[in-house]
Amino acid sequence: MTSSTPLAARSSGCANEPSPGTRSVNLRHDGIDRIYDIVVPETAAGVPLPVVLGFHGFANSSQGQATVSGLATDAPIDGFVAVFPQGSALHGTTPAYFNIETVADPSLADDVGFTGAILDDVEADLCVDRSRIYAMGFSNGGMFVSTLGCALGDRIAAVAAVAGVHAFPGCDGRPMPILVTHGTADPLVPFADDDVGPIPLELTRGIVLGTGGDRAQVRMLQAVVATSVTSWVASWAERNGCGPATVDVAEGTIDVEVSTYGGCRAGGDVVLQAVLGFGHDWPAAPGLDATALALDFFWSHPLPPADG
Repeated sequence: MTSSTPLAARSSGCANEPSPGTRSVNLRHDGIDRIYDIVVPETAAGVPLPVVLGFHGFANSSQGQATVSGLATDAPIDGFVAVFPQGSALHGTTPAYFNIETVADPSLADDVGFTGAILDDVEADLCVDRSRIYAMGFSNGGMFVSTLGCALGDRIAAVAAVAGVHAFPGCDGRPMPILVTHGTADPLVPFADDDVGPIPLELTRGIVLGTGGDRAQVRMLQAVVATSVTSWVASWAERNGCGPATVDVAEGTIDVEVSTYGGCRAGGDVVLQAVLGFGHDWPAAPGLDATALALDFFWSHPLPPADG
């Protein structure tokens, strides 16, 4: 977006000179030293840029998410700021993760607050279009952007969850556009109701404890995998006031069944891309580039005006 961006949507950093490049930023939040990586494209002074946040999976890293999603490569080409937060390791005592707030436990990090602090930092430093801030994530990161869709719905315009999603209970914010991409053969995060059972719960427990995680993290993640992805998506559709879904099948290198819910309130579109026979991974094959599809979804869903 160019100078036609409303003044109200331009961040305070628009008064600064551009600072393109790739760098890591240290940020202390809630008593913990945190890091995020950022990729800033070349741009003219005063041009507000979209921001896309990319959240990694459990025990993964910001660098890994930058690579697997391709966002670090896309950002300089497509002209948006890509930000990759590093999950908390709680002073090095656990694997890196994001707190999706499904359990109340003081030992878990304040990652919603951390994300808000990142946005404050980025908006003050760079010229940002505050009506076009988006979040996508993988696995635990996908579950976390689902939380952000409720907790930071006044700042984040739309979210995209890959291989992990949930619906935050008691969320009363605006309708949040959400794109969910999930493999129907995912052994860890159950896709359909028939897939829910003890196996995903035990797999989650084994992965968390096997990588040095703690029981609070186990409870946090098991609260999500105890419900199917299709049920979580239906909850989002109900929350956003959507009508029934229309289903189309896209055949290609990877066959995809796309369920698009219609009639959603205030642009709160809900779309489920079921990747047939696909497991717990980030789809990037010809016919289904999860990142490209998410970016297309984002660009068509700016944040509505506060009084809209």
